[in-house]
Amino acid sequence: MKIRGSALIHARTYLRTRWGSQAMSILDSKLPAHVRAVFAAPDLVPHSWYPVAVWNVVADEISRWPNRSGVVRDLVAYVAEQDLTLAHKVLLKLGTPALVMRQAGVMWGMYFNGGRLAPLDEGERFFRLILYLGVDPQSDPGRQTCKEAVPAWQETALRLSGARGGQSLHTKCRFEGHPTCEYEIRWLR
Repeated sequence: MKIRGSALIHARTYLRTRWGSQAMSILDSKLPAHVRAVFAAPDLVPHSWYPVAVWNVVADEISRWPNRSGVVRDLVAYVAEQDLTLAHKVLLKLGTPALVMRQAGVMWGMYFNGGRLAPLDEGERFFRLILYLGVDPQSDPGRQTCKEAVPAWQETALRLSGARGGQSLHTKCRFEGHPTCEYEIRWLR
């Protein structure tokens, strides 16, 4: 499976801006050469696809840094805000939070060229999303993606669509023996 270049580009920009060049140099030195070759490449293309293992290694590494609690969630919120095209921003502004959640599978496809995110409308201001993927860190999005990135993206999309009090809870995880990851998404208004 692959991840869209825009996610890597925006992740790199976020880390450089928030962490600074010295921390980025340290991060680069901790990445395996094959990951660093992609992540640090100046010629990443926003609409090209890159190995998901690059994203997994970067997300795992930054999640381990001391005094950086919540960094993956913050990074993904930034990616979501930067990466949504004008058409998606119009949908978010004009659409309801429920419409945005119904389109979750389409939004997933903006970032990953495999797997499936299926929305289930469970009631007023309540959706359950089921993520169908494997657990191979070389070919599937890793634990940080399902634990931190997916909920952060969903909460950002809710906020951008006008929802208040939006929350995404990761209730089941494929890395903990469940066949899928599941999320409960609720908002107040």
